[in-house]
Parts: sequence; structure tokens; C-alpha cells
Amino acid sequence: MKKFLCVSLITVGLLVLVGTPVACAQEEEEKTLLGFADYLFEKGHYYQAVTEYERFIYFNPHHPSVSHARLKIAYCYKKGEQYERAIELFRNLVDEYRGEEVGKEAAYQVGECYSARGEDEVAVIEFKNFIADYPHHPLAEKARWEMAWAYISLEDYPSARQQLLLFEAQSIYRAPSQELSDALTELPHLSHKSPLVAGLLAAVIPGAGHFYMGRKKQALFSFITNALLFYGTYEAFGRELYTAGGFLSFFSLNYYSGNIFGALNEAHKFNRGVREEYLKGYRKKYHLSLNLKGGREGAMVGVALHF
Repeated sequence: MKKFLCVSLITVGLLVLVGTPVACAQEEEEKTLLGFADYLFEKGHYYQAVTEYERFIYFNPHHPSVSHARLKIAYCYKKGEQYERAIELFRNLVDEYRGEEVGKEAAYQVGECYSARGEDEVAVIEFKNFIADYPHHPLAEKARWEMAWAYISLEDYPSARQQLLLFEAQSIYRAPSQELSDALTELPHLSHKSPLVAGLLAAVIPGAGHFYMGRKKQALFSFITNALLFYGTYEAFGRELYTAGGFLSFFSLNYYSGNIFGALNEAHKFNRGVREEYLKGYRKKYHLSLNLKGGREGAMVGVALHF
């Protein structure tokens, strides 16, 4: 009996000694695969990183870090500006990890993808849903900030100011939101051109609307073209060339109306450009500083460390 017990203990000891290096080697291999994928991601080699993340998932389908790898794959597509694919992957994560940190991060990123695509109306909806579902999450304030910018892109300044005024005193967004809110109140006082004046001038004298906008060459071209067409139409009807007169009338009205709408569009374009240039400095300033204080990218790193 004693001999049997000794043999059993020796066998167990050998198995432990053999099994430990194997387990350590397997763990080290898993870390290496994931670490290399993360390295490629940090270096900006996003499509190569996707391959390595997928390799890790294939060889370790039940590993706790699979959700991390899937999240980073979605990020890779976002970074590569393949937003439709990124949205699909983020939504899958939201469904599978609802209530978990990965699912929350993915839900926020759906809104960012729509915002990056220029679909600001959808982005607003996604950010609103995120804030409603996770009001106390660290990304909720970031979502509100991005939602305010989406409203600004939609030129819905009252809604933007409403969101900016909701930040609490202790929030890192409090000071920039107040400054941006004040900046929005200054928008009506910026240098601008009146679309009404531009349109009326163009209607009275073709080309005058463009001249008002500072487009002198286009104003001269519009004036000469419309003058020649009007004169040609007058002459054609005066000589009873009704078919030619009809064609010239059509082209005259077409160029005349185009001259008016062109002046209107120039005024709107000018005003939009002034607003965008005015707000660009605020976006650049606070996008960088807030990320350094723990904005979007900082939040992503925090999620990565969680696994």
C-alpha cells in the first residue's frame, strides 16, 4: 500500500511539472498573438491588425480577451474609414455584450461612426440612446458633447446650446461647453451676406448679385450672357422668327433664373463658410485638449485594460 501511494505521488508530481510549462507556454503564446495585434493597431496598420486579431480569436475562441479582440477589429474598420462595416461590428457587440463594458463602448462608437460619416441626424439619435441607457457611464458626457457638435453641424444651434448647458460644474466639459455656448450666441453677429439682397440684386440686374458677393468675373460673365440672350430674343421676335425666339426665350429664362439662384447660393455658402471657420478653432482646440484629459481614446484604452 505504501509503495502504491509513493508511485501515485511521484506520478502526480511529474504531471504537475510537465503540465506547468505547457500551460505557461500556451498562455505566453496567447499574449504574444494579442500583443502583436495590439502593436499593429497602435502603429496604424489596421488591416494587418484585423488579421492578427482574427487569428487570435480562431486559435483561442473561449479566451476572456476575445471580446477585446472583436472590439479592436471594429475599431480597425472605423480607423480605416469603413464605417458601414464598423457599425455592423459594433452593433453585434452591443447585442452580445449588452450591459457589459464592451457593449457600452461599442454602443457609444456607433454614434461616432455615424458622426464621422456625416449622418448627424442618426448620430444624434445614437448618442441620445446611449445617454438614456447609460447616464452614469464616463462616456455619457462625451456623448453629450459630440451630440452638441452634431446639432451644430445640422445648424440647429438652440438644441446644441441646450445640450451644452446640461454639463455639471465638476465636469471637464463644463468650461469648454460654456465657452462654446457663448460662441454660438455670437454667430448672428458675424460678418455675413444677405441672401435676400443678393437675390434681389440679381433679379434687377443680372450679375449684380454676384458682384455683391465679390465674384466680379462671374458677375461680368452673367451680365454679358443674359444681355446677349435677352437681345437675341428681342430681335428674333421683332423679325417674327418665333421658333428661334421661343428657343432663345427658354435659354434666357434659364440663365436669368440661374443667375438669381446662383447669387442666393453664393450668399448661403459664404455665410456657412464664415460659421464653419469660426467654429473650427473651437472644435480643434477642445477635441485635442479633452482627449488628453480622458476623452474618447482614453476611454478606449481604459476598456482595453479591463480585460
